Amino acid sequence: MKKRFALAFALTALIGTGLHFAYSLCPVAFVGLFAPVNESVWEHLKLLYWPFLMAGFVLCFRAADAPRAWSGFLLAQLVMPAALLGTYYTLRAGFGVHALWLDIALYYFVLALGFWLAYRLHRSGKLAFLAGVLVILVGLYGAALVLFTMAPPELPIFAP
Repeated sequence: MKKRFALAFALTALIGTGLHFAYSLCPVAFVGLFAPVNESVWEHLKLLYWPFLMAGFVLCFRAADAPRAWSGFLLAQLVMPAALLGTYYTLRAGFGVHALWLDIALYYFVLALGFWLAYRLHRSGKLAFLAGVLVILVGLYGAALVLFTMAPPELPIFAP
């Protein structure tokens, strides 16, 4: 099972990296729903959301106990953006540290954190009773990603 998660992490990281450039290569509105349309922090959360969701579908597709299998991925899907935003803004606003290599490393670190959390919770199954609530929250988060791509508010997180 660890090997499957490690392989999924590597493929998800590659897909997320490629997704970063998808909209500049194919500037179509449909592609913009899944790929960042500008360099804002909010748009880059799509690099975590869509590839990780796809990895969850692949790894949990034939799970005998679906709520147990999905609960880890769903919680990780909600923890990753909080970890990324918290660390990014702490480094940038709190310490004045900003570098492209650090942003890229932060993406891979948070993605690895998400897979680690998903693996741990997948094995334990402790949050299976929350699977329905987590599905709703992850769905709302995905809807917000799409909505705020089409109509971003005038807030710093949405500014390129």
